[in-house]
Order: sequence, then structure tokens, then C-alpha cells
Amino acid sequence: MTSGLPSRTLRIAVAQYEPRIGDPEHNRAEAVAWVEAAADVGAELVVLPELASSGYVFASDAEADALAEDPDTGATVGALVAACRRRGTHVVAGLAERAAGCRHNSAVVVGPGGRLATYRKLHLFHDERSWFQPGDGLVVVDLPGVRVGVEICYDLWFPEVARGLALRGAEVIAVPTNWVSSFRARLHDEHGYCQGDVMAMAAAAANGTVVACADRVGVERGVTFLGASLIVGPDGWPVAGPASADRPELLVAEVDLGGVERARQRTPRNHLLADRRPEVYGGERPTPI
Repeated sequence: MTSGLPSRTLRIAVAQYEPRIGDPEHNRAEAVAWVEAAADVGAELVVLPELASSGYVFASDAEADALAEDPDTGATVGALVAACRRRGTHVVAGLAERAAGCRHNSAVVVGPGGRLATYRKLHLFHDERSWFQPGDGLVVVDLPGVRVGVEICYDLWFPEVARGLALRGAEVIAVPTNWVSSFRARLHDEHGYCQGDVMAMAAAAANGTVVACADRVGVERGVTFLGASLIVGPDGWPVAGPASADRPELLVAEVDLGGVERARQRTPRNHLLADRRPEVYGGERPTPI
């Protein structure tokens, strides 16, 4: 096993709460309040839910357009940057993004110096296809002492995303998410985990990365959200959560980044990334939808 690695820790918080559709001022205030609460307990990286700026269940194209923001000039990113500057932390937050004639379901990475990156969700879920265009690239950002990758919600169901982030050096994967009850026969197991939690644990275990999922709660225009936010260590086991199914909650965990390489070195003769054999995996023809 790999040993003798220097100890590096990162204090991560995920904020689970209820953004309001059509109320961006409230959503900005809530986002900032959760960042402040996380900073109060020493969080260095804070993850907020998917579409935290806008709410999720749009009623029309006009509403989706009215709630979308430019990540360079919009009020949400500006408020989050100001909070990071006051508190010396970094934030990954879901944003309805307006960009060059279209909209994206995005996540911004911001810090005291401003916006560092914007990730656009690759895999759009159900009615998201009506409001957004998919992204076309992965994002990994160098923050102080750690490399952070980003994916959003349904992206977790595609293992190539987490693997691609790990291959690009991500030690932590931040996942803003809005897990919904729609199309599910079973919402949570007897321990309070939803299927998204299982996918997060699988991504962490398969890639030796920390995975931090910030879900939302509440009911919005008939859609119920599942809560159960989670922080998973690089060995694939939870270090905080799952949060409740229906209450606002802040999860905090101090993760050992040295554990990332230890987790990847599965045995003295096995490494999760080095053992890959992409030359034999082959490709597949996409299935038309």
C-alpha cells in the first residue's frame, strides 16, 4: 500500500435547503446565508444545490429566460464572490446560466478572487431538455491545496464523468444536485439513502475521490425533492450524511486528501487508475432518443 504521504485535509460543507422558483432575491440571500453558516464552522469548500439561483420547475420558456443569469455580470455570482471574499472560502453553486443565445444548467466555482470556472451540465434530465442546452466539457479547478472537479445531478449516472474528472487530477468532486421523486418506485432505503447517494458512493469508490453532493428539499409545482445530501470519502464510504429527506441541513466533514492516493492504491499491486485498460473497452453506437 502507498504510505508516507503528507497529511492534507480539507473541510467541506454541503448545504441542503429549499430555493424558491421565481424568487432570485430570496435565493441569493439564502445562498449567502448558507455560505456564511458554513464558514462559521470552518468550511473551506461549500457546495450548494443545483439551480440554487432560480429554482428548478420552470413553467415556460419566458420564465426560464427571465431567471437565467450571466455568470460574469449576474447578481448571484457577485453575491457569492463577495461572501467568499469576506470569509476566505470557495463555493460551488448551481446557476441557471444565460450564454450566447442559449441557457445552460450550470455550476459556478467562485472564490475570494472571483469566478474561477463554470461547468455546464452534460446530461439533461427530463424537462431540463426543454429549458437548457447541454454542456460539452469537463471542469477541474485548482483551489488552494486541492483539485476540484464538478458534475451536476444526473451526470452521476454516467460513470465516465467521474472517471474523466479523476483522470484530470480531481481529488474532490462537487455535485450540486436536485434529486427528484419523479419516475421512481422507491425513494429512500431504510437508512435514509436515495439512489443518488448510491451513485455518489460508487463514483467515489471507483475513482478514489471525495464526492460532495448538495441536494435540495421541498415540493415545487408538484415535484418533490429527496434531500439526503451526502459527503463521501475516497474509499467510497460516507463521512457525513445522509441528510434528512425534507429539512434544511448543513453537513460538514474534514476529509484527508492524502487518503485519495491511498484509496486509489487498492492493493500493493493494484491502482484504480493505472489498472485501466481502455484499449480493450471499445466504443458503442449511441442509441437514438
